[in-house]
Amino acid sequence: MVVHLGRGPRTTITAGAVLLLGVVASTALAIAPADAASGRPSARQLSQARSALLVRSDLPSGWRSAKSDTSASNVGNAQLARCIGVTKALVAENPPEVTSPQFQNSDGTLTVNDSVTVFPSSKNADAELAIASNAKTPGCMTRLASGPLKSKLFGKLPKGVSIGTPLVSPTSPSAFGPSTPGFSMSVPITTRGVTVNLTVTQLFAVKGVLGQQVTFTSIGTAFSIPLEQQIASVAFGRL
Repeated sequence: MVVHLGRGPRTTITAGAVLLLGVVASTALAIAPADAASGRPSARQLSQARSALLVRSDLPSGWRSAKSDTSASNVGNAQLARCIGVTKALVAENPPEVTSPQFQNSDGTLTVNDSVTVFPSSKNADAELAIASNAKTPGCMTRLASGPLKSKLFGKLPKGVSIGTPLVSPTSPSAFGPSTPGFSMSVPITTRGVTVNLTVTQLFAVKGVLGQQVTFTSIGTAFSIPLEQQIASVAFGRL
């Protein structure tokens, strides 16, 4: 996902932050079993997944929708798996998913993305959710984002632009509930002597073989917790 703020470094930096979080996150939702013959999700499953996605009317008045960036990367998979203590295959898997449009507020400083993935089994879905709730995950992601992988994740920055140390923290169970784990990455961005904060928060939920991931991205003024709670409640209520 990329925040559309016009040309410049913010889109690249935002993509890098989401990319790091996306290394961990392949959540989804499903109720019916996958097609046994092909190992692929059935048409019914995909229909269920699409029906759970956020739509424009779920967002505040004045928000608009745009095409969502669904690009993915395997940068950091091996290092993250080793740090957390899970198999690389679990972190690197890429099961089928459906995605919502990207929703933005009027000035593009707040965005929301939603995706629903169909996992091979409910056991697999639960294993993916366990990565999001693992106490080691935020610290591992912080070390990866601020270490040797930083340049790969964020790419070459334009002249005069710098980013500070990324920090990943778990979301509060008291805010979103113990069955909805998540984490937030905060990155200070400085350009032309002005520093703004980029925050990317991802929340996860699983039901059966379906898992859902809602991503909140802000540049400057952060999302309010009540707004995140409202949007997440609508999305996960459809699982």
